[in-house]
Amino acid sequence: MLERLAERQDEWENMVRALRCPSHLVGDVVQEAYLNIHKYGKEHKVFNEDGEVNKFYMFVTLRNCLRVEYNNKNKYVLYETFYSEEQESVANELYEKAFNDLLRGIQNESDSWGAYNSKLFNLYFKTDLSMRKIAKGTGIGVTHIYNSIKRYRETIFDKFEDDYNNLGKIEKTLNY
Repeated sequence: MLERLAERQDEWENMVRALRCPSHLVGDVVQEAYLNIHKYGKEHKVFNEDGEVNKFYMFVTLRNCLRVEYNNKNKYVLYETFYSEEQESVANELYEKAFNDLLRGIQNESDSWGAYNSKLFNLYFKTDLSMRKIAKGTGIGVTHIYNSIKRYRETIFDKFEDDYNNLGKIEKTLNY
């Protein structure tokens, strides 16, 4: 089955390029499609009754493989990244430093609010608990929690707006 598909390799690569896939990923996407067809494909779906390849099936398989490849692209190191590694690492270090400084500043700010407000802030922002669940677990009213969280956000945004904007500028210089 795969031999018959591989005869039309160029056609599949053109389909992937038509989906706006970067040229360095085209071969990987087609190979991934072959693997998926080998593992999951049924011959009656891959080929029409007359023995021709079902182009729609191939298109859908290639499109799905492309989506998976795009979601996993950060796991791969591309050959081109070695040329700009030095510049990239400096930018990454700047971003990490700015990000860590921002988090440290927010943590220090919340610690200065006193035990009650600091605990409520950390409970809301560092856990996945909703305001309603916090209210139920602590006995504090939802309205009070909402108003406190709103006040925390405003305070943090006012004090750290410039730092956050600088972080965004650094992030734009990185090639993700």
